[in-house]
Amino acid sequence: MVHIDRSSPWNRVDLSPAGMVPPEPDDDERTQCHDWLLFAANAHRGQSYLYWAQLTAIGEFLDIALAKLDDAVRGGGEQKDLFDPYTVATAEVAVLFAVRDSEARSLVGRAVTMSERLPKTAQLLREGIVSRTMFDTVVDRTDIVDDPALVAAVDADLCQAIAGAGHISDASARRIADRIVTRHDGDAVRRRREKAQKRKNVTGRDYPDGLGGLHVTADAEEIQLALAAVNALAEGVCPHDPRTVGQRRSAAAIARLRGLAFRCECPDSSTCVSTLGEQEISDRQARIVIHAVCQKSTLDGADDEPAYLDGYGPISADHARDLARRDDATVRDLDLDDLTEQAPDPDRPRPARIVHTSQPADPYRPTAALDNLVRGLFATCTVPGCERPAWNCELDHIEEFDHVCPASGGPTCLCNIGPKCKTHHLLKTFLGERNPEEGWVDDLWVAEDGTVWTSMTLRCGIGVDTAAPNQWLVPQLAELRCDHLAQAPPEPADPGDAFTARAPADACTSGGGRRAATAYKHAWRRATRARLRNARRRASEACDAPPF
Repeated sequence: MVHIDRSSPWNRVDLSPAGMVPPEPDDDERTQCHDWLLFAANAHRGQSYLYWAQLTAIGEFLDIALAKLDDAVRGGGEQKDLFDPYTVATAEVAVLFAVRDSEARSLVGRAVTMSERLPKTAQLLREGIVSRTMFDTVVDRTDIVDDPALVAAVDADLCQAIAGAGHISDASARRIADRIVTRHDGDAVRRRREKAQKRKNVTGRDYPDGLGGLHVTADAEEIQLALAAVNALAEGVCPHDPRTVGQRRSAAAIARLRGLAFRCECPDSSTCVSTLGEQEISDRQARIVIHAVCQKSTLDGADDEPAYLDGYGPISADHARDLARRDDATVRDLDLDDLTEQAPDPDRPRPARIVHTSQPADPYRPTAALDNLVRGLFATCTVPGCERPAWNCELDHIEEFDHVCPASGGPTCLCNIGPKCKTHHLLKTFLGERNPEEGWVDDLWVAEDGTVWTSMTLRCGIGVDTAAPNQWLVPQLAELRCDHLAQAPPEPADPGDAFTARAPADACTSGGGRRAATAYKHAWRRATRARLRNARRRASEACDAPPF
């Protein structure tokens, strides 16, 4: 008899071959930060491999445990035991891992899925490209596909899409899985949506400390509109209202549901400047907009390509057409020709050049076409892991725009504009104000195949690259080229050598000192971006697998 040793042997394993090497105590602060973050990242990837190994072992155990049952079924025998072998095997998994039967069934089901349904995607788990939670997410989102041929196609496309997406979150992986399933098996998605309609409900729940919850299940677009309406009402209070944003939202929603007035709770009503009149509330809520993006051919019924609902994710073509038919819907065409200059000689076509990107009277502001294209392309804030919807973000010039001399700064163009939420925009802008090396360095570029990529390099020098998640919405971008990125940037001097002189101590004071410090910071970032781009280009040429 063998008992499981509860004192794990893992603390005695040499993990240095897996890159898990702690820094030396006498290393400088930057090196220690870099090494500890790298240690944590490799440990995270190790968890993925161990989960793959766990599911593999469960699958092998299951094959052996069910072998006799399979032989009996093939021989025409009957199952006469009180419990079938599958139930017994699942119960043993539950005992071994001390989990509920439902969780054991999930583990067994994912082990079967890994070997029989999504073997290619499972290899990404083995290689540490996807995490445990990411793999579980895509398994759950693809289980509605039954046809073996379609399952194989979904697995192949899912593996390729996630592997080529760069550094993504679990939510991004879910959206990728939804889009691929919608494209391959529209009937299954339609059945799932029809089944989901029956789950619409309003339920209450008790929480500790005298609180309760109200959960509303409705169509995704209706929830987006309702949440925006609550926010619009909650924002009407004056700056002296002592409640948190969450408290105001709660009070606004309850007031609307009960037909009561929502009021500001500032301490001095005589100086209150809240805007909570019925007309003001109506005006704010009339400006609420949700965005859905799809190909014009989808709306016309020529194809069933998926669409994208801002703040939610991919939706089916039928769902998009339902949205377009709403009485309160406005359909606007986004013509990429508005951004481009076509080849002068139609007999000698070349990729169209992106040229019409900023407003003629203000080169800082993008045109409406570029604004909508960028937001639809990136879907969310471009900082990995942030799920703030793009239409709720600010548009950020990656290479900073020069308001004094626009020609000297970053262009207002697809190759230099990305959405960032307020928090991450502020972090990018103000981190490293005194010393650029203490800030983040972001970048954006268009690959040779037209794919738009973003990157974020942290203070310790670790960088992550992410492909624009909604490139599939605008495949025409592959035929466009931007003059700003037509050639690789020149190899700059190392920033440590090119900018050895630090900004003066009073650089962050008002007036010219602050302007000088800002100019220094922007120059340092330009040099760093150029150096990183050249490093990526050399790595790409060496392995022929962008962006790495």
